[in-house]
Amino acid sequence: MNELKPCPFCVGKIKKVISPMMNTVMFVCDKCGADVCFYGAEHDPKATKAWNRRVKE
Repeated sequence: MNELKPCPFCVGKIKKVISPMMNTVMFVCDKCGADVCFYGAEHDPKATKAWNRRVKE
């Protein structure tokens, strides 16, 4: 799954950034600025899967 779900707070668009510092995978909302970080770029597939996980309503 390559597409990222929108921000759970404001439904803004999320962009994924892999920071060169400590190979951090970051998900950042363009609208409200919320961010989630996962340390270690080797975790990129797991981080994307975790970001897209939502609690069923």
